Amino acid sequence: MRPVTLYSLMHRTGETRTAQWRPERLSTHTARSCIRRGRRNAATVNVYETTDRQGTALHVAYVHHGSDLYEGVDFVTDIYEIPTAALTEL
Repeated sequence: MRPVTLYSLMHRTGETRTAQWRPERLSTHTARSCIRRGRRNAATVNVYETTDRQGTALHVAYVHHGSDLYEGVDFVTDIYEIPTAALTEL
């Protein structure tokens, strides 16, 4: 089961547009590992509780990596949409 949706954005140095990738489906375990790795690597990590348009409870994790992640890149941002139910399932 892959309930988490990952959206990635990247801004290259000297370009005016921000590149984005197709949404990617991840397992909850993989998403939590990626978010923890961001915290260990001094990325800015924010987690918000909200609901989607249908009223389903969500956690949105915003991980903003600085320019030290890749050469020639100003920033990389990963946005994880995690259904709250997926966090509480055993």
